[in-house]
Amino acid sequence: GSKSWIDSLALSPGEDQIASADADGAIMLWDVQTRQPQRLLQGHQGSVRSLAYTPDGRYLLSGGYDETVRIWDIQSGLEEARLQGHAHWIYRLAFSPNGQYLAGVTLTGAIYLWDAHHLNLLHVRQGHQSAIRALAFSPDSRLFATGSDDNTIVIWDVQSGEVRHTLRGHERYVRLVAFDHSGRYLASSSYDNTIRLWDVAAERLLNIVSHSSGNTMEWIAFHPQQPLLAYTHASNHIYLWNVERGRVVGETTTTSQPKMLAFSPDGRYLACGAYDGSVTLWELVVPDGSCVSLAEHGQMQPSAQSAWVLVFSPKSSLLAWNGEQREIYIAAVQDGEVLCRVPGTHLANCIAVSPDGKHLVTDGPEFNVYIYDALIGEASKTLKGHTANLTSIVASPASSTIASSDAAGVVKLWNVSLGATLATARLNGPYLGMNITGATGLTQGQRQSLLALGAVDEP
Repeated sequence: GSKSWIDSLALSPGEDQIASADADGAIMLWDVQTRQPQRLLQGHQGSVRSLAYTPDGRYLLSGGYDETVRIWDIQSGLEEARLQGHAHWIYRLAFSPNGQYLAGVTLTGAIYLWDAHHLNLLHVRQGHQSAIRALAFSPDSRLFATGSDDNTIVIWDVQSGEVRHTLRGHERYVRLVAFDHSGRYLASSSYDNTIRLWDVAAERLLNIVSHSSGNTMEWIAFHPQQPLLAYTHASNHIYLWNVERGRVVGETTTTSQPKMLAFSPDGRYLACGAYDGSVTLWELVVPDGSCVSLAEHGQMQPSAQSAWVLVFSPKSSLLAWNGEQREIYIAAVQDGEVLCRVPGTHLANCIAVSPDGKHLVTDGPEFNVYIYDALIGEASKTLKGHTANLTSIVASPASSTIASSDAAGVVKLWNVSLGATLATARLNGPYLGMNITGATGLTQGQRQSLLALGAVDEP
């Protein structure tokens, strides 16, 4: 099997073969009956984000972070064709806190801003020289921040779509950005193993948080009401940093290396998902902000594999997460009891909880969006319309709307209650609108690739 993370899966039309792609760019073809590998396809430089078979099963299409779509002959294992400059999908989506705007960023450095009701495009900007992986709105919805592989953070004005500030200092890729509850402070974490704290209004660096061990500090999260930043450290520690005091005011240890953090919306709890599959809840005691104690509230370990996504319900009563075993778990925050397990047939990259806390929304097989009852874990609706792997799902904080994006550059708005599509937008990809009707010299694999990238075939 693969020794790296599996980033994408596809089942052949005849259901006799599975293609898997990993973070190293390798694609493996597997025999469904024998569960043995059949062929290794190599060529991508970096992670492969999307896989799809042609309807006749003769070709496999793969899209990678190296900005290529490659077309593979299944029988020979040879790369038949390659299309450049395709990586024009939304990597991450975010709703503004007031629910009026939807922002999306791409691995080509582009930023999109839509109105969140009809997906009318308000602004398109090329604000970075490299991929954008981090995105966050300010609490008042007037600003949003993007963090890039070009080592910079850009602060954007929502109304004008113009750059307010560019924050420089990180020496490697920016992993995450987050505003504090007041909107005055911004935290950024980077692969340079530092966390930087910025005063947004003053455009200045406040502090650099680092540890002498040099170990990775992977995740950051701000408390929803206090100037407290929680961050993980590879030494099995979680620290709480008071931004105004400029020092650590609380810490705790974990049984395994922590992977991600989330504060409950009411600020009472901190949750941590670890690489061993455990999820731990702590109750915070914050007398005056000078010292914070963390009382363990419960630990759940239904899986022996890493937790990937961790999210609280809006009213802080439920906690949902998933892991490598393709299952989703929902637990009650009050007592830590796992209420239900949602069996998975696909590694869900996207999890969102509806604003009323009643629905869990995830990606899944066949490019669909799935809606589950958050209390019992039963599927209630399947939203169809995407034609490629989903890349992001987010829930509006102000309505029953969710947004989803896919690797073909399509963004959709859905009404969770009705299970209906509200609006659809397509990014301006390199082949958008190209009419290939009657074009000769194209193999079926090439034709399918062009259609996936926005070309049209109208006989």
